[in-house]
Amino acid sequence: MSRNERWISVVLRVAPLLLFLWMVRDLLVPVALAALFALLLHPLQARMTRWWPRLAKPAPLMLTAGVIVLVVIPFALLVARVVVSVQSFLAGGLADVAERLQAFAARHFSGVAERLHLPVERLRGGAMDLAQHLAATIGNMVSGMAAGVPGLVIGLFLFVLSLFYFLRDGAAAVRWIWRLLPFAQRDTGELFESIRATVHGALVGQIATSAVQGSLTVAALYIFGVPGALLFGLIATLLSVVPLVGTTPVTIGAVIYLLSAGRVGAAIGMGIAAIVIGMSDNVVRPWVQSSGTRMHPLVTLLAIFGGIALLGWAGVFLGPVIAAMALWTVDLYAIDHDETPPSAPARDGTPPEGADCP
Repeated sequence: MSRNERWISVVLRVAPLLLFLWMVRDLLVPVALAALFALLLHPLQARMTRWWPRLAKPAPLMLTAGVIVLVVIPFALLVARVVVSVQSFLAGGLADVAERLQAFAARHFSGVAERLHLPVERLRGGAMDLAQHLAATIGNMVSGMAAGVPGLVIGLFLFVLSLFYFLRDGAAAVRWIWRLLPFAQRDTGELFESIRATVHGALVGQIATSAVQGSLTVAALYIFGVPGALLFGLIATLLSVVPLVGTTPVTIGAVIYLLSAGRVGAAIGMGIAAIVIGMSDNVVRPWVQSSGTRMHPLVTLLAIFGGIALLGWAGVFLGPVIAAMALWTVDLYAIDHDETPPSAPARDGTPPEGADCP
């Protein structure tokens, strides 16, 4: 076969694969998440089939149904509840809060503004414009979330279907990938183990972050006298799983409530607590996630933020996995580099750099 024929053969083999990946590029995230969850659930599936051999065939369906009940349905209900709550707040609650804040500002700061010769009406108008701009921003965000509901439904469907097939046929797929990878079995095993440990750490990190943020939110709401502290703390715990949103709607809503009630000191304290609660995510999650892997907490934090910027909310799980694969390649190169024999002496008889001289 000539060189041109070999190039044509390579192009004809690679082009359909690249075309297929480009065609399904927007659908790969839920499939990748399903593969990671299947890898995480594989030990449980193995125990089920070992303890009860009759469950070997129905085990994938049973585990998929469990994920639907424990993960998919609560997540869908949470998103729907957030969208409906924000829309109702924009419809009527925001105007009421704005009026109460305006009355509070007029009652407490009008005298100060007059003594300082500040334009009260201009400040009041600026505050109203700021409130309207904030409402428009929140409305656009909610509209974007509502517009993305069809894509979310398709993503959840692909996630559930892919999870079932990965649980059923994952072993065969792993053997196929194992055979294709041009690495030693020990190196490939370390790669799969690193991915499994990273996914497990991401899940445990999310649970720990939700528990810490929910507990801190309940404590702050109770200390500063916000009604329904336990209920709103539970809502904050559920919202903490949503990247870039987290507990902010609950904590900032509590600050606005306290300001509208005229409790300035409590509002300031709640604002400080909101900052602490929000920053705890950047401390607890990397620390817990890195404790079960060899990944440094700083690398874990960068992987999480980079994954969110690149892949959206799924980047919380996929970002650390990509980082783990990158670190695996670096470790593999370092091991191969350490195992290479020393270079031969130069032609003039001088030893290579770094060699011991007699």
